[in-house]
Amino acid sequence: MTIANLDMEALQKKIIEAYQADSHLLEKFREYARRLKDNVRPLKAYSVNAVSFVSADGGDNRIMFDPALIELVRVVDSRGQEYVLDVVASSSTLDELEKRIQPGPQCIEPLRRLCSDLGLKLGELSYLLKNMGQGGNSTSALRAYRDIVEWAVLYEMVCNPHLQWGGDTILVRDGLLRTKTFRRDIFPKIREKIKAGIEVHARRNVTVSLVGVAKQSAVLSKLAVALELEGVFHRKYPCYVEVPLDIERDCYNYDRTWLLNYDTAETEEERARFQSMGCLHLVKFGDKPGDPVWPVDIADWQRDQAPKILGQLIYDAQYGFPIPDYPMCIQKAHDRSRIGHIEIEILQDMVFKGLTQNLNADEYNRLLRFRYLSQDLKKWRYMEG
Repeated sequence: MTIANLDMEALQKKIIEAYQADSHLLEKFREYARRLKDNVRPLKAYSVNAVSFVSADGGDNRIMFDPALIELVRVVDSRGQEYVLDVVASSSTLDELEKRIQPGPQCIEPLRRLCSDLGLKLGELSYLLKNMGQGGNSTSALRAYRDIVEWAVLYEMVCNPHLQWGGDTILVRDGLLRTKTFRRDIFPKIREKIKAGIEVHARRNVTVSLVGVAKQSAVLSKLAVALELEGVFHRKYPCYVEVPLDIERDCYNYDRTWLLNYDTAETEEERARFQSMGCLHLVKFGDKPGDPVWPVDIADWQRDQAPKILGQLIYDAQYGFPIPDYPMCIQKAHDRSRIGHIEIEILQDMVFKGLTQNLNADEYNRLLRFRYLSQDLKKWRYMEG
């Protein structure tokens, strides 16, 4: 189908009619935006040590040579400190992953500490891990494992008794302080231990704050047009607003566990089963009316300190590059965790050597020819010049 074959006037009429049928939604979200506008507060900059940690993107760190698929899991902070470097095969089973929390060469220390402090096996943290090694389902299980590792690193940064922060520090998670990976009865226990770990630092006169910063969220996506029409953040200074729970709830189309945290829980059962430790804010770190707005979670027990905590991110965000007015510590962590294409090619060669070490000379030559010629013939057919 091409534009030439379309009745553009009829199509335009149908689109306008469909939009008008949903016009009440825009008015509802504009009303939400007006509520937020009345509560926008300015931010004052504070100096602090900002540290972020990032897992290398899974899609860019897969080493493939069919039928083998190997995924690298690497977590590095903005200072260049590597916390995790793991290699997981797509066929790995949950029993093999359990070795990551046992003493030995495969042990992942942040995972071991988290599981040890909770008194649980790795597989007891998430129902999703049971799909490890089960064909097509293993992709979601690997994604869950990566998420668990990232949370384990956050836990390590807060609760490792040998890790001392020299001064007031803000720990910045790449993503909101909520997850769909952990079991709902396990995540509250992790929250309590992280909260207790931060209190230990406070007794040493070191303030540790915890935030999660995302590049997008359902709340920001649903509200974006209304926020712009109402000029909510059109101010010549950094500012923020806390998102009320009823507005946040109306922006999501799935169950409340993503929204529910300890403070918003209404019953004892809800306080024992949730998957969030964040209180959502929309924040503009820049000092120009058109600067970007970001969704930011603040740890729910630090909610009353929001002005200072968000103010601590201003200097870091205003130096952000290449993404302007976005925390530089996250961008540094991304740069330091990323494994480049050259490195991936070298690792790909390692996989090939491992695959061919038991082949005879004739089989090796066949596979070598297949690797460098057969796989690229389809691409060459359509190459230009």
